[in-house]
Amino acid sequence: MSLTLDVIQFIRSETLWKDLGKVGLAVKASWPIVGEEDKMLTRQAKFLRDSLKNFRISSGKAKKGWKTATILVAEDYPQWKVDCLLWMQTKFNKVTGTFPDTFMNDLKDWSASTVSDKKMIKLVMQFVSFTKKEVEDVGETGMDIKCPFDQYAIFYECISYIKSQLNLEEIGVGRVDDPELRVTDNMAQNVAPGKPALWMR
Repeated sequence: MSLTLDVIQFIRSETLWKDLGKVGLAVKASWPIVGEEDKMLTRQAKFLRDSLKNFRISSGKAKKGWKTATILVAEDYPQWKVDCLLWMQTKFNKVTGTFPDTFMNDLKDWSASTVSDKKMIKLVMQFVSFTKKEVEDVGETGMDIKCPFDQYAIFYECISYIKSQLNLEEIGVGRVDDPELRVTDNMAQNVAPGKPALWMR
């Protein structure tokens, strides 16, 4: 007499349940109680997922023959971006989780009074506008001056997985301000705390 698929699946499930060291039958076990979400762990997972998505785009645009790849991370923002983030924090309402309706006009007044170079004013406006959208998506943490977790460690621990996802044989992890890497200025501008970049060459 042959066993039905349902019976086979039942036997396999119960065998796995015992292999995990559980007592009794799996079919009679109560549903597990979900603990409180570890928001930092969730943020780290999103950081890795979003980074991989951007890395795939970068590797797809790489020139033929480029074989060296380095994931660049940054610990600090340049001072002008720090100033922008600190100003944004003063405008953010923690109770409502929003910025005031006058935010963009306030930004124009603030940038005009603190920045003299017109090109820099444009950069300030672009950076703050981008960050505002991110804050609306992830909340107050989008204005963090420093990344609250070790970006380098996350990539280093997941390097084998990253290689397989990007189909690259060799890939390293480095800090954008490491003098030995000699990162180009154009490339360095693409890297910020929590916003790594794939440098292919």
